Amino acid sequence: MARKYFARANTSSGCINLLENNLSGMNVCSIGGRSKSAKSKLMKTAAGYFEAKGMKAEYIVSPFDIKRYDAVIIRDVKFAMADSELLGKNPDTDTDSCLRIRSLEISEDYMEELEKRADCGYEGLYNAYGRAKQIHDEWEKIYIDNMDFERMNLYSTETIGRIIKTGEESRAGTRMERFFGASTMDGSVNYIDNLTEGLERRYFIKGRPGTGKSTFLKKLAKAAETAGYDTEVYYCSFDKDSLDMVLVPELGMCVFDSTAPHEMFPNRENDEIIDFYTEAGLIGVDEKFEKQLEHIKRKYSFRIFEGMANLRLASGFDMEREYYLERITDCDELARTADKLVRRVM
Repeated sequence: MARKYFARANTSSGCINLLENNLSGMNVCSIGGRSKSAKSKLMKTAAGYFEAKGMKAEYIVSPFDIKRYDAVIIRDVKFAMADSELLGKNPDTDTDSCLRIRSLEISEDYMEELEKRADCGYEGLYNAYGRAKQIHDEWEKIYIDNMDFERMNLYSTETIGRIIKTGEESRAGTRMERFFGASTMDGSVNYIDNLTEGLERRYFIKGRPGTGKSTFLKKLAKAAETAGYDTEVYYCSFDKDSLDMVLVPELGMCVFDSTAPHEMFPNRENDEIIDFYTEAGLIGVDEKFEKQLEHIKRKYSFRIFEGMANLRLASGFDMEREYYLERITDCDELARTADKLVRRVM
């Protein structure tokens, strides 16, 4: 199964772009053009040629439309294709050459108006998520104020020592920064199952907001890198300052925050739960602050709903724009362009 993940996310701080980190060490071909769909189709078509030869592709999914790709990586030949707009570079291959079979059915002024309306919707999304983050901080404070930090720190240190085995000699490990999930027009989407397929061990962190899950993951990632392991870190798609997963391919393991909106439960033989709620000494806190927590959850849910409504509104304008551009796309020319691109690499 081809790996899928996000390098961008719609967070409480705006749209965060980690694409360049994921393209490190690759020979990158930047794909230009007006149509996001055309650029994505070109990358997908070209990747299909590589996959037909037995190579594996990594698909970096767009958080604005999960049917589109921001980039595709073929690590077997150290080659990648990426949307030039996201890299801030001039395109090596321009899909506008494939938009010539007929004229646009609407005016350029209307196309610009669609773009402005979409931008307005995205601004509403980020404003709503920013207010949701402030409410989430209130939520976290209740648990922070009632935590047993000494007990939690001891548990974290022991757990990291058990998971990350250090050798006598090691090189400096590398770090890839990504998102395994994102807020999209289709709701909250994640690729945890895809990314953890084939791993020998998976650790599911259970806890509450503010109980140290992200701090633990940051310490774990640092320990893995210090021990010389190449590490994949996956940030929270709502709060870029928080980590949601650490994956160490060489150890065949991952540790991730298994709470809403990406709550999962063990279903494999070697899956294990890391219980931060109990170890932080928080038994009874939910009941003690039940009414206050319920009020905070309602406020938070409302702002998330508001943000998602704005995201879907903005995505609708983007989809209309893409509809008109796709109608003038020469798919045969797109396939020929993809073939030429692959021949340059092979």
